[in-house]
Amino acid sequence: MPDQTLGRVVVELECGVSVYPAREPGGRWRAVWYEGGARRQCEAASEGRLAAKLEKVTERLMADAPNLERPGADLIAWYLSPARHPASKPWSAKHADTQRRLCARFIAPVIATITCQDIKVADMQRAVNAAPTAGEGARLHRCLSAMVAAGISGGYLTNPRLREVHWQAGERPAPAPQVTMQGEAAQYVDPSEIPAAADVARLGQAMAAGRRGDLHELMAYTAAYTGLRQGELFALTTGQIDPAARVIDVDRKVIEVSGKLLTGAPKGRKRRKTIYPARTPQGYPLAEKIAVRIGAIHAEREAGVNPLGLMFPSPRGTYWRSSNFDRRVLATAYLAADWRDTDGNGKWTWHSLRHVLCSTALFTWKLAPTDVSAMAGHANVRTTLDKYIGTTAGVLDRARTATA
Repeated sequence: MPDQTLGRVVVELECGVSVYPAREPGGRWRAVWYEGGARRQCEAASEGRLAAKLEKVTERLMADAPNLERPGADLIAWYLSPARHPASKPWSAKHADTQRRLCARFIAPVIATITCQDIKVADMQRAVNAAPTAGEGARLHRCLSAMVAAGISGGYLTNPRLREVHWQAGERPAPAPQVTMQGEAAQYVDPSEIPAAADVARLGQAMAAGRRGDLHELMAYTAAYTGLRQGELFALTTGQIDPAARVIDVDRKVIEVSGKLLTGAPKGRKRRKTIYPARTPQGYPLAEKIAVRIGAIHAEREAGVNPLGLMFPSPRGTYWRSSNFDRRVLATAYLAADWRDTDGNGKWTWHSLRHVLCSTALFTWKLAPTDVSAMAGHANVRTTLDKYIGTTAGVLDRARTATA
């Protein structure tokens, strides 16, 4: 609304900007406002040019976004800052390392020097397209989406559309679209993706033929019939196992952060207990082998070759590095067990063993899905049902009965 100040017209905008028209034809237009506790102003040769300059000013003032004028590097630093998270919900060391890597490799080269207010969707798209694979692109998209949300709450950004970017194949061949079963949840694990008991036994036999045969054979069966993830197996100690009850307390895992091996909480920060069978479906005496291994570890600790008391230590008596284990142990065993071919292609990986526990518990041991969910460390029983029970079989059974 126009105001008169000592005979001069002043235009007051709703966001607290005062506009002073030119005093005479050809004079300069001026605007004054307060931002961040300081008085600021700008000038232009005409009303139209001043209005263009004020567009960004009014955007900042109306959005109450005090950091819009900072460079993208500050946005990245804010996103990665541990102080941004509640003390009860910090990032895990692994996740924090992944986010730092994505920011340094893909995001900073694009937006670090751009003023936050000038970052466009095209800039974010350029960053995510730099990912070499669709999987990395998906991780980068999630990172950018979280960064935009953090930037808006921290006053660095105002446009939620900045998160609406997806990896584009560009000149790279696009991955073939996945075909899923109608009616099944996206999480559903097809039975062909789960090794049978005989397949597990074949892998165990192949690992038994290696340099540390009995130990690695036990490792394969333990993975298959306890549901422990690889990092949880690497961190497993005798103190976590109650051989009398055949119970394992899963309270840690090994993670690699910036080339260093650390221990952290299990996935989802959820500690759990799981049980292992006395014998596997193929007759491997798992409980007996674990008990013997626990006894051997006491001697190893006394000899100083396994100071951490690890069930499955590396040859140096420390934690395995996943890449070393895959190269030195699994690559040869996969070939011998016919799990993979010479090009590295095959249906199953080490993680496939985790599915064995869940499917065996449900369909061989006849445990309730709620019990399997707790043992496997799933987010909830719905995850267990979606992954391993599915819906298609029930649909077909009901339809078969109705049409008999």
